[in-house]
Amino acid sequence: MNSSLDTLHSPITAVLFDWDFTLAYSLGLDVSHVARTAILFQKYGVACTEAEVVAAQTALETDIKSGAVSGSLRPQKKREIIQLYRELLRRLGHPDDSYEFAYQIYAGYGRLPHYLYDDVLPTLHQLQSRNLQLGILSNHSSSVRRTIDQLLGNIIPQQNITISEEVGVHKPGKTIFRRAVAKLRQKPANCIYVGDNLEVDAIAAVQQGGFAAGIWIDRLSNEESLLTLPSHIYRLTSLTQLILLL
Repeated sequence: MNSSLDTLHSPITAVLFDWDFTLAYSLGLDVSHVARTAILFQKYGVACTEAEVVAAQTALETDIKSGAVSGSLRPQKKREIIQLYRELLRRLGHPDDSYEFAYQIYAGYGRLPHYLYDDVLPTLHQLQSRNLQLGILSNHSSSVRRTIDQLLGNIIPQQNITISEEVGVHKPGKTIFRRAVAKLRQKPANCIYVGDNLEVDAIAAVQQGGFAAGIWIDRLSNEESLLTLPSHIYRLTSLTQLILLL
């Protein structure tokens, strides 16, 4: 964990969080990304195995890198994710690779069973006890709202949640960060943002959104990182460390 926030010039009045793999995970902790995609596709009637999805995605990534197919290797935007699903559907030989069907799958991800990490509720309760305002900012479909409400509705109200599909802009762009803090009636300089993606979440919150600090929650590693982080960017391996950082 990197030092503390003592060097900040403005008081912290709000903490905003990413959703997926920051506060919650879908299906199970031991479910890989590609297995999650396979299960999601199967849920919508796509006949595929995990191995077939691996093969399709590997071939697609090779084609994107070579320029044979346009697309993003790490999609964040709604249209990029839907394009990815359509390409996978084609390569899996599914008869329906339409935008409409791919959108159903995109929206369906937010409805999968989700579970909070063990460190989430203790941390949020401690932040509440410090009178810090809490919010969520996520690149996601609007369908995830109900899932968030079921798991955290008594802590984070719906009006404090900003979803990319609803506002039409996505991280790491400046606009979505500014809209999220406006919902909380806060100034970016008084907010910190916590997310599992170093560039899209932590760095973008500071360099694009103007946040006081960006927190990278690196849940996949308990080891000390040798990576040199930009100013006001901090790395945690557990959300409970956020209290110490503050």
